[in-house]
Amino acid sequence: MTFYNPNIQQAFEDDTRQFIKLKGVTFGTYKLIYRISDGCMVRNTNELRAKYQLEFVRMANRFQHENLTIVDNSFPELLSDIALEVMTGRVSSPLDYIIRNQPFSSLTEQHEALYERDKIQDFIELLVYSDIAQKHKSAGERDFTTVYCSKKTENELEYYTLFERLKLYDYLKRNLQLKIDREKSTIEGQEVALYFKIFV
Repeated sequence: MTFYNPNIQQAFEDDTRQFIKLKGVTFGTYKLIYRISDGCMVRNTNELRAKYQLEFVRMANRFQHENLTIVDNSFPELLSDIALEVMTGRVSSPLDYIIRNQPFSSLTEQHEALYERDKIQDFIELLVYSDIAQKHKSAGERDFTTVYCSKKTENELEYYTLFERLKLYDYLKRNLQLKIDREKSTIEGQEVALYFKIFV
């Protein structure tokens, strides 16, 4: 069988696959830099409760910022918005964020919500099959030889090969955990650094 994508071809032919259990795996950690919004007084990270308190500036690591643009040029801003929703306690998984941003009215809002949902799925694919979350420049190349597995029942595992990757993305949208580490996060003057972790 021949595939157009050489990475998929390699995964199909490769007998030496890496198996990763979907438990205790950290897919990415990011340090996001914000500035405190005008008119807001924040002395420590425990006082950060609302999105309006912070304005996104950049990722602390330049390569991580550039890597996120592989998903889309504006994806660093979308990930920063997700991190702020996690900070407020409203969101703890990608699915929470997608549901929270469901449109209620205009066609424009519906298109924006579909765009965000698709970009989040693209990001999940890159998280699990590439080195996009690393602190070095990524080419965004996907390695589909990795096989993920999760516990289906007490004695049975469910495997996600490249052919079940849509099921894997659906699983991760529901089960990926998003967390702000407030102990590592810092405030220096008007600059806030939030530590954002993506794990399962």
